[in-house]
Amino acid sequence: MENSALESRQPDRKASGMDRLQDSDATVLSGEDAAAHVPKSVNELGKLLEGRQLGDYRLNKFVGGGGMGAVFKALDTTLDRTVAVKVLAGHRSADEEMLRRFRNEAQSAARLNHENIGLVHAVGSSDGWHFIVFEYIEGTNLRDLVRQRGPMAVAAVVDISMQIAAALDHACHRDVTHRDIKPSNILLTPEGRAKLVDMGLARLQHIAGEQDLTVSGITLGTFDYISPEQARDARSADIRSDLYSLGCTMFFMLVGRAPFAEGTMVQKLLQHQQELPPEILSMRADTPRKLASLVHKLMAKRPEDRFQHPAALEFELLSIAEEEGFDVTVSRAAVEPTLSVRHAADVSYWPWGLAVVGLISLVCWTAIAFPVRVLTENQAVDVNYQFQDFGDTAVVRVVSQPAQDNEFDTVAAAVAHLTAGGVIELSGDSEHEIGPTRLNTDIHLTIRGESERRPVLRAVPSLKSAFGSDESVFFIADGHLTLKGVDIRIGHENGDNIGGYTSVFELADGGQLTCTNTEVVSASSATQEKSFEVGGGLVLTRIRAIRRSQQEDTAYNTKAIELSADVSDEARDSIEENAIKIENSVVKGNFTCFVCESSTALSLSWIGGGVTVDQRFLTVKSSSTHPFEPAKVQLRLRDATFACQEGFARLEDAPGQDDVPQLRAVIDSCRFIIPESDVLLEQVGVAEPEVYQRAINWTDYRGRYEGGSIFRKIDGAGNAIEIDYSSAGQSLDYRDFSAIK
Repeated sequence: MENSALESRQPDRKASGMDRLQDSDATVLSGEDAAAHVPKSVNELGKLLEGRQLGDYRLNKFVGGGGMGAVFKALDTTLDRTVAVKVLAGHRSADEEMLRRFRNEAQSAARLNHENIGLVHAVGSSDGWHFIVFEYIEGTNLRDLVRQRGPMAVAAVVDISMQIAAALDHACHRDVTHRDIKPSNILLTPEGRAKLVDMGLARLQHIAGEQDLTVSGITLGTFDYISPEQARDARSADIRSDLYSLGCTMFFMLVGRAPFAEGTMVQKLLQHQQELPPEILSMRADTPRKLASLVHKLMAKRPEDRFQHPAALEFELLSIAEEEGFDVTVSRAAVEPTLSVRHAADVSYWPWGLAVVGLISLVCWTAIAFPVRVLTENQAVDVNYQFQDFGDTAVVRVVSQPAQDNEFDTVAAAVAHLTAGGVIELSGDSEHEIGPTRLNTDIHLTIRGESERRPVLRAVPSLKSAFGSDESVFFIADGHLTLKGVDIRIGHENGDNIGGYTSVFELADGGQLTCTNTEVVSASSATQEKSFEVGGGLVLTRIRAIRRSQQEDTAYNTKAIELSADVSDEARDSIEENAIKIENSVVKGNFTCFVCESSTALSLSWIGGGVTVDQRFLTVKSSSTHPFEPAKVQLRLRDATFACQEGFARLEDAPGQDDVPQLRAVIDSCRFIIPESDVLLEQVGVAEPEVYQRAINWTDYRGRYEGGSIFRKIDGAGNAIEIDYSSAGQSLDYRDFSAIK
C-alpha cells in the first residue's frame, strides 16, 4: 500500500469497535522476539505489530504504509481515544539515516496545526520501535474516491484544492515542504473537510547543518505527481514543487487519471521533464476554461512559471468559485465572532481637538514611515474579472500642436471624436485639462500616457452638468473607462478650488473602471474640508443604482412608497454589477475612496499600491426613500497599503430596507493603518446584531493591522458591540503603534 500516515478505512469495514482485533487474534512478541524477527517488508511489519502495545498505544489494526514504515489504527489507552500510529520500519532503527529522516518528519509535522492537516499528537519509542502518533481521521482518500466513482464534480475539485492550498500556505509559513502531494495523501471526511496527511517526506528547509535525507539513487516523491526539479534533485524541492504535485492531483480529480499515467518509471520522469500535460478541456468539456488554465499553470515545467505561493493559488480558486457560483463554504473562514458587548455609554472617546491633531499627525507619519508599496508589472498578480471588452481599435493623440487627422489639442476634442470608443494617448509629461466626461452603453474608452511618460489630467471647474446634480469628472453608465500611466489632480495645490466636483468617477448600471499605474491626488486644506459634510470629503468613485435628472429624483422621492410596492422581484434581482480593477495605483488626499448607494452591486479588485486618505476606503449609504435592495460589495485586495483616518469601511442601513449592506472581502498580504481611536469595520443602522453578523465575510491571508484595536463595531438596534482582533473568528496580525518598530 502507498505510504499514508492516516490511510482511509477500508470500504467494506465500518469505523467502529467491530474492526478492532481481539487479543487472541493478535501476534504478540516480546522485544527479544521482535529483535530476532526483523520484518522484510511493510506488510510483514504490519502483521508483526498488529495487536502489539507500544508505550500507551495498542496497535489494533494495520491500515497501510510505505517506505518509511507501517501505519496502524490504534487506541490511546491513556486518553481512551482512537489515533493513528506510524512505526518506523526496521527494529531499533539500525539505519541511522532512516531514523534521522523519521525524526525530521516528527519535528516538521509537530510545527503544523491547521484544520486541513492531520495533526501530530506525540512521538515515542518502545522496545526499540520508533513511532509517531497522529489524529485518526474518518474519511476516504481521493485516490480511492476517484477509482470508485470516477472524476469528481468541478465544484468539489475547486473546494478541495482551496483547502489543500490553505494547508500548504500554513506549512510554507513554517518552512515545511510536504514533497509527496498525491491523491492518496488527501483524505475527505464525511463533512467535506479535506485533510493533507503523511508528512513523512516533509523536511525543514532551514535546519542548521542539515544534509539531504534522500538516499543516493532514490528520489522522494511519487512518480505520477512529482515535479521536474524534485525528480532531478530532491534538495531543490520547495513549496512550488508541492504546487506542481497539487496541479497533477487536480488533473487526476478532474479527469480520473494522472497527467502522465502510462509508461515505466523512467518514461514518467521524462514526461514530467519534457512533455506538456494533456489538454484538460479535450478530456472534460465542462471544466471552466480558467480552471483548466490554472491547472496547466501549476504544472509548468519551470518553478518560476507557476504560482509562487499557495495563497496566490487559493486566491485564484476563490475567484473561480465566485464566478461559477460554487459553494465553497467548508473551506472559507467567514467572520462569525464571539461577541463581547459594550454599552455605547461605556465607550471612551478622545476630545475632538486632540483627535484632529492625532489624525493629522498620523497622515504625515504614515507618508514618511510607511510609503505605499507599488509592485512592478511583473510582480502584480492578475485577478481575472469578467470585464466586457467593447473594442478600442481607434487611436487618437492629444498633442500641443496637432498636425494629423488623429491629433487633437484637448482631451475634450479627442473624446468628442471617439463617439464609438477607442484610445486617447496623451503626449509628453504635460498637464491636460478635463471637464465632465460621460461614457454611455457599449463604449470602451482608454486614456493612456506615452511610454515612459507621466501626463496629468487636471479636473477644471465644471459647467452645470446636463446629466445630474452631483458633479463627477467621469460618469460611466454601462461603459468601460481604462486609465493607464495617467495621473489625476483634483483642485490646485493651494486648495482654493476643486472644480465644483464631488467625485472623480461615478458608475451606474454595470459601469466598469480599470486603473493601471495611476495616481489620484486631491488638494487638502481647511477651506476645502469645510465645503463637505462631516465625514464626507471628495469621493474617488461613487456607485449609483440609477441615474436620474433632478426633476425625476424629486418625483421619485415624493412617491417612494408607491414605487417600492410596484417594484417586482425580477427588477430587484436585475441589479447590474459594477466592476472596478485597480493595479499599482495610489490615491492620496481628502477622499472617501468608494461610496455605494442602496440597490448597487460592486466587485472591486485592488492589487499593489494603496491609499492614504483623510476619510474611509469604503462607505455604503442607505436611504429610507430608496428601500429596495441593500448594496452588495465584493473586495479582493492584494499587496497594498490602506491608511485611512476614519477607519476602513462603514456600512449604513436605513428603516424600510429588506436587509443590511453586504460585504465580502478577501485580503492577501495587505496592510491596514487606522488611528487608535477608530475601528476597521463599522456597521450602523436599525437592524438586530445577528443580522449584522452574517453581513460581513472577511477572509484574511497574511494581512497586517495597525493602530485602532477594534476590528469591527456594530451599532444597531441594541447596545453597541465591539469586536477586537483577538475575537475576530480568525487569526489576524494586529499590533498597536507602540509595538511597531
